[in-house]
Amino acid sequence: MKPTPPRLDPGSYPLHKAVPIRFSDIDMFRHLNNVATGQFYEEARFELLAEARVQVAKEDSPALVIANVDTAFLGQARYPGTIDVATGIVRVGERSLVIGQGLFVGGKCIGCADSVVVSTGPAGPISFPAPIIEYLSRLLLSGGGDPA
Repeated sequence: MKPTPPRLDPGSYPLHKAVPIRFSDIDMFRHLNNVATGQFYEEARFELLAEARVQVAKEDSPALVIANVDTAFLGQARYPGTIDVATGIVRVGERSLVIGQGLFVGGKCIGCADSVVVSTGPAGPISFPAPIIEYLSRLLLSGGGDPA
């Protein structure tokens, strides 16, 4: 994944969540461990998907399953500190969506990720209910968030 210039700008993302770097997230040089970065994306992604699911009654809410995550490591973060996890929607389809995220420290992008999420039911992929599509469509990345 090679992030487009808008993906490197925190102002392109409609949602932001400050997440503290924990001691357990770092390596012996006090750098944020590459494996731990996935938890930062997950923390904000979970909130977005939980909010999407409450747009419809529980019995009408699909399971939202991560099908793929593509991550680019662009810089380092150090402990102690806080990561601004910026999140938006790259694309909403009938049965899947792409969540675009960036990790920012002091306004500088240190990583980007795209997550493909599939709407599923007991028999496999199903269409998103209209209220979920409407909700997600309000959270599109500005400035062209298409994954490269």
